[in-house]
Amino acid sequence: YAFVDGFRTRDIPVGAVVLDSPWETHYNTCVPNPSRYPDFPRLVREMHDRDVRVVLWITAFVNQTSYDLETGGDRYVGPSPNFAEGTACGFYVNDGETYAWWKGRGSSVDFFNPRARAWWHRQQDTVLDAGIDGWKLDFGESYIATETVRTAQGSVPHQRYSEAYYRDFLAYGRARRGADFLTMVRAWDESYQFPGRFFARREHAPVAWMGDNRRDRVGLIDALDHMFRSAAAGYPVVGSDLGGYLDRDDRALMNEIPYDHDTFLRWIALSALTPFMQLHGRGNFTPWTVPTRVDETVRDYRYWAKLHHAMVPFFYALAQEAWSGGPPILRPQGEMNQWPGDYRYTLGEALLVAPVLDETGRRDVALPAGEWYDWWSPRNDVITGASTQRGVDTSDRARIPLYVRAGAIIPLRVEDDTNGLGTTAAARALTVLVYPSTTMSRFTLHETDTPAAITAVRAADASSINLPPLTAPIYLRVRADRAFQGVTVDGQ
Repeated sequence: YAFVDGFRTRDIPVGAVVLDSPWETHYNTCVPNPSRYPDFPRLVREMHDRDVRVVLWITAFVNQTSYDLETGGDRYVGPSPNFAEGTACGFYVNDGETYAWWKGRGSSVDFFNPRARAWWHRQQDTVLDAGIDGWKLDFGESYIATETVRTAQGSVPHQRYSEAYYRDFLAYGRARRGADFLTMVRAWDESYQFPGRFFARREHAPVAWMGDNRRDRVGLIDALDHMFRSAAAGYPVVGSDLGGYLDRDDRALMNEIPYDHDTFLRWIALSALTPFMQLHGRGNFTPWTVPTRVDETVRDYRYWAKLHHAMVPFFYALAQEAWSGGPPILRPQGEMNQWPGDYRYTLGEALLVAPVLDETGRRDVALPAGEWYDWWSPRNDVITGASTQRGVDTSDRARIPLYVRAGAIIPLRVEDDTNGLGTTAAARALTVLVYPSTTMSRFTLHETDTPAAITAVRAADASSINLPPLTAPIYLRVRADRAFQGVTVDGQ
C-alpha cells in the first residue's frame, strides 16, 4: 500500500505491482504468508479498486530446504509442506532429484506429467481464486544440472523442459483468469554462470523482461543487448529492471556494484521508451528514496512514467499487430555486430531512440532515410535522414535523444500537461499526434474490437487526416510549418 501510495501522492502513475519473494509460506506453496499478508484476497481486491494489477513471483521448484538471501526473509523449518507428497507421487523431474538454487534446495515439477500438472494447478488455485493478474516466472529451471531431463514422457532436452514450464503457467492462468492474464518471462538472457539462451517461446512470452542486470552502465548495456536480441527474434513486448537489479557483479557475487545515480536517471528515460517499464532492484529504491538528488529524480520519473502511460494506445496497437504476425514494437537498427556502442532503435515506425551510453555529454545519432523531427525542439524543424547528427548534446539527464519520423501517427491517452501534449481537458479523450508527410501514412488503432485506421497526408499548405468513427472524443495535435488558417471537418 505504501509503495503504490508513494507513487500516487507524487502524481506518478502505477499500473501493476509485482510481489517478489518472499511472499509465500515456503518455496513454493502458492500460499501467501499470513504474517505478511493476513488477508491476501482483500489486498488484491483493494489494488484492483485502485486500478492496479497484482503479479506474483514464482519458480517451478518445491523445496526440501529453504532460505532467503533478501533482507527481511523468513526462516523456514523443514521441507515445504507439499514436498513429500510430490516426491511420493513421482511429480518431479529426474526421479525427484534435488538441486541447489538461490532459495535453497528442491525438486522441479514435471510439466510432462498430467497428474503432476493437475496437482500443481490445484495449488495455484489459492491465489488465482484471489484474483491475481499474472506470474513473474523466474529462471529456476536453469539450476537443473542435466542436458536432458527425465520426465513422465521420457527424456527431453533441457530447453524443451524449460519451454514447457513457461507454457503451462500461462495456459493455466488464462484458463482460470481469462485472456488478459499474463506472465513475465525471460526471453534472451545471459547472466551468472549460465550461457545465453532464449527461455520461453515467443508465443508464451506476453512480457519478456530482462532481469538480474547490474545496476551500473555495464548492466544498462547488457539490458539493451538482451532486449535487442529478444526483439530481433520477434518477442513483441520487452523491458528491463529499471536501474538494474543487482548490487553485485553477477559473475563475481562477492564484488559489490555501487549505486550510480546518473545511470539510474538514464535508465528511467530508456525504460519509458520500451514497451515494458518496471522499477525493480535489490536496493529497493523508489524515486523519493534514492541517496541523492531526490527532487530531480521524482520530477524526471514523473515525466517519463506519464509519457509511458500516455503511450499505452500506441504500444497496445503495435503489440496487437506484432501478435498477428507483424514486427515487434522495439526494432533494433543495424545488424547485431553494429549494436555495441550505438543501440539505436525505433518504436514502430514512428520514434527513433538513441540511448545515452556514457557521460561524455555527446553522442552521434544516425537517422534512417526520410524526414525527422527532434522531439525536444520547440520548432520541430525538419532534419533530413540518411545522415548522422554529430555530437548531439546528451548532458541533460532528464532527456534522451528522441526523434519523430515524418508521417508518424501516435495515439495517446493524455491526462494533464506534464508532457506538454495537452491538458486535463483531454483526460477522457484520445489524443493523436500527427506529423503529416507528403506520402500518405497509416496507423491502425485497436481501441475497439474492430481495428480502425487513421491516415494522414500533407500537400502544399494543407494536411488531410482521415479518422475512423470512435465513441470517444479526439484531440488532434498536428505538426505544421505555420499556423493553420482553417479547419474543415466532414466538409464543414
